Amino acid sequence: MKKAKRKISEFEYWPMWFFYAPFVPYWFWNSLKSGSFSYFCKVNPGIEFGGFLDYSKSKILDQIPSRFKPKTRFYKTKSDLEQLPEFPFVVKPDFGERGVNVELIRSEKDWKNYPDLENIIVQEYLDLPMEFGVFYARSSANQAEVLSITGKEFLVYISDGKSTLESFVLGNPRSSTRKDYFKEKFKEDWLKIHPKGRKIFLEPIGNHNRGTKFFDASHLITNELTQRISEIVNRIEGFYYGRFDVKANSEFDLMSGNFKVLEINGANSEPTHIYDPEYSLWKAYREVRRHFDIQYQISRNHPKTYSSLSFYKSILKRIFRCK
Repeated sequence: MKKAKRKISEFEYWPMWFFYAPFVPYWFWNSLKSGSFSYFCKVNPGIEFGGFLDYSKSKILDQIPSRFKPKTRFYKTKSDLEQLPEFPFVVKPDFGERGVNVELIRSEKDWKNYPDLENIIVQEYLDLPMEFGVFYARSSANQAEVLSITGKEFLVYISDGKSTLESFVLGNPRSSTRKDYFKEKFKEDWLKIHPKGRKIFLEPIGNHNRGTKFFDASHLITNELTQRISEIVNRIEGFYYGRFDVKANSEFDLMSGNFKVLEINGANSEPTHIYDPEYSLWKAYREVRRHFDIQYQISRNHPKTYSSLSFYKSILKRIFRCK
C-alpha cells in the first residue's frame, strides 16, 4: 500500500499547472516560431479555439453517424428535458472537462440532485465493460495515426467478507481523497460487512481524478482501429488532433474497430496513458513532448480561424472564475 501511495504521489495527482510547468519554455519557443501564443488552437480549425477551451462537444458528436455513438441529446437547461430517458443515463456539461459534473443518473432522485447547469448533454448509458482513450492525429498529407491508447480500470469494491466499504475507501489512495462523496453516495452500504465476493461499482466515470486507474494500452493499436477512427474523423469538419473516449465489449472489438464514441476532445486533450502507475515522470514527460511536437507540426499547416481577443477573454474569464 505504501508503494502504491508513493507512486501516485509522484505526479498523477499533482495540480495540472504544476505538472505542465516545465513545458512553459517549450510553449514560449513554439509561440515565437509560429508568431502566436495560441498557436495550438490552429490544430483543429473546424472547432472553436481548436478544442482547447470553451468548445461544444455536442456539436462535434452531432457530425458523426449514430451507429458510432450512444443516443445523445443536447439541452440548454435541465428544465428543457420534459421526459426523462430510461434509467440509467449519463449527464455532463457540453463545455466540460476532466470529469467535472459528469454523473450517471440512476433515479429521479439523482436527476433532482444534479446541479442546474446550462448547456448539458444527456447520453444513453452503454453497459459495455471496457473504456479507452484513443489519441488520434492527422497530418496535412492526410496521414492518419493513432498515437496512443489509454486503458481504464474502474474503481470497484470487492468484499473480502471481513472489511467494510468504509475501510476499503479509506485504505485505497484512489478513493480516500473523495471519502465524503462515497460516504454520502453509498451511505446504506458504508458500514456493512458484505458477503465475500460481492462487488460494488463505486465510480462509473472513467476519469483518473475520480479514482479510475489509467494504463498504457498502446499495444492495441491496429490498422483496423486506425481506419475506423479515420472514417469517423472524415465526418468532422476541420478535425486533426485529439482524443476519442470510447467503449467496447473487449480489447479484440476495439482492435477490430468495433466501439462506440462517448466523447471527442480537441487541442486540450491529454495523452492520459502517461498516468500508468508504471510510468516514471521522465517517461511521462517524453510522451507529452512527443504529442506536443505533433500538435505543433499540425498547427503550422492551418490558418488562424479565431479571434485572439476572444481567446484571451476566455482565458481571463476562466482565471477569475477559479478565484
